[in-house]
Amino acid sequence: MKSQNWLAGIAVFGSVFLAGCQTTGVTQKLHTEMHPPIGQEVSAEIGESVLERTRGVGSPGFKVEDLEFEQSGYRFFLPGALYQINYESPEGESKAYGYGNIRALNEGVSTSSSNYQFISGPLNSGCTLQISNLDLLDQHGKLITNWVSDGNGDQEEEKTISIGGRTILSGSILGGSSALFAVDLTEEQCTKRYKFSNYGQTFRQELIYLGRSGDELSFKYREFSGSLARPAFSADLKYDLSESQTIGYRGARIEVIEAGNQLIRYRVQSHIKGI
Repeated sequence: MKSQNWLAGIAVFGSVFLAGCQTTGVTQKLHTEMHPPIGQEVSAEIGESVLERTRGVGSPGFKVEDLEFEQSGYRFFLPGALYQINYESPEGESKAYGYGNIRALNEGVSTSSSNYQFISGPLNSGCTLQISNLDLLDQHGKLITNWVSDGNGDQEEEKTISIGGRTILSGSILGGSSALFAVDLTEEQCTKRYKFSNYGQTFRQELIYLGRSGDELSFKYREFSGSLARPAFSADLKYDLSESQTIGYRGARIEVIEAGNQLIRYRVQSHIKGI
């Protein structure tokens, strides 16, 4: 009976996957992205951008931070990257695919293959990392089978997870080495951003936080054409917090909530004007 339930679960996964393929391909276009969103409280460390405006040819994507996650006693690492969204459904569900980048952190264990995708709905904050194939090898190079369990040693019990309001199975597929499971990611871990092409004239403006000395905050404004900085279009900026908690440059207005020599917390009131 359990094997029948398992096969039924695999069928559910197959139908969910195929339904997800009935989507609209995402095409590249000329786009202007301004980040972060106006009115949202965010933070940046020293050396990071507090404000960005980019114009060029690209398509929507997921910006994913470095991730560590655990499944059935095994720990994994996925390095941060910007993934291009491949498909968007008419209902607003977005998907981006990745391959081969998941690494095992347990001693004596390695990954031989990994397929995964990032999924979000129209109202999601963050996204879901769905692992559709993850093979593990032991220290002798042999496949580890049935490694996804319920945490209590019973690897035959059926477990379910919900993605986009639909339930699919979680476990080792057909008792083999490949695994299927999902990890929920917060908005800080997975953010909708545009992925711009390397070709063409991508133009970027950014304001970088450099730290605080007394009441004085230091920033650097830079402009990029493609991947090259333009030194003639950079400026060092300083602001006195004792005069105002709001700083501005080229049309941008930023409310400083808290600033120190590690990070700055702030809220964008208006974005930088384009050139």
